[in-house]
Amino acid sequence: MIQGYKVLITYDYLPDREMPYRRFMMTQWLPAMQQLGLEPLAFFHTLWGNYPVRQIALYAEQEETIRQALTSEEWAYWWERLSHYVVHLQVCVVPAREWFQFCPAEA
Repeated sequence: MIQGYKVLITYDYLPDREMPYRRFMMTQWLPAMQQLGLEPLAFFHTLWGNYPVRQIALYAEQEETIRQALTSEEWAYWWERLSHYVVHLQVCVVPAREWFQFCPAEA
């Protein structure tokens, strides 16, 4: 049974930036997330439907780890850098479950 929390990040990558986006994610962004204490858990690609093309799930056992990461200057820096490659960027934190999870719908 998985315990802890997931940071769910959804977005659509810019088609003309796909290859630089991939390099950035693998060589810079994901290692930076690990330095913040957020472990990559899952990556999803939507082929069809009304949902962002990508969803990344990052994991931390402690909610405090996530709070510190998301309020850090490093997070703001990497979030801004990611925005050069993607649009419709959103983040939410949910209690971790073993199955695929969505961000809660806004009321």
